[in-house]
Amino acid sequence: MNQLYLHVEVAAKSLDVAVEQALVQLNCTRAEADIDVLQLYSSGLFGLFGRRLARVHVTIHDRGILARQFARRLLSLSGLEATVDLVSASTQTELHLSAHDTSLVIGRHGQTLEALQSLVGTMTDRLTTDRTPIILDVDGYRGRRRNFLNRLAQRLSQKVRQSGKPASTPPLVLSERRILHELFKQESDLQSHSKNHEGGRKIIILQPRG
Repeated sequence: MNQLYLHVEVAAKSLDVAVEQALVQLNCTRAEADIDVLQLYSSGLFGLFGRRLARVHVTIHDRGILARQFARRLLSLSGLEATVDLVSASTQTELHLSAHDTSLVIGRHGQTLEALQSLVGTMTDRLTTDRTPIILDVDGYRGRRRNFLNRLAQRLSQKVRQSGKPASTPPLVLSERRILHELFKQESDLQSHSKNHEGGRKIIILQPRG
């Protein structure tokens, strides 16, 4: 089972060795962690008496690394087998998941993936002031869904305009509803709002009354 390491304390025969061992345990670089020197190495008197090891306390501070650690731990606790790779950018932090059975990680209507993303984001927010969005993706699932949502928005817009009657989407997770709301905001003659549904929440698209 993957262990959750956010900080470690390590003692070694030199300061550099102690730091390197800590970074290996945390699976991060010096730039992604804070290093506190608790004790310097001392060979003691004649190398025999009062010998002290170098001791350091190293804590992850990088938002992406923290998110990756949380994602790995949550997947392990959920019994889901997947590897997690970090892809950082200036606008968002992406965690790319690879799994033998992607359907288990994605879940019905993407609900499992959405829940994991929400939990990872919440847990990471508690430890950093950085609020760069954290996105979890599985084998390009987010991109495929984005293309589907674009096509869905076009189809429903045309349907509402032709019939003059409201139309609705299938149940969607929160992040996908947000994408669609943003798309419909660009249509001056249409409005959209979310509505509770048996299988979740869906979006209703309609033409406002003149």
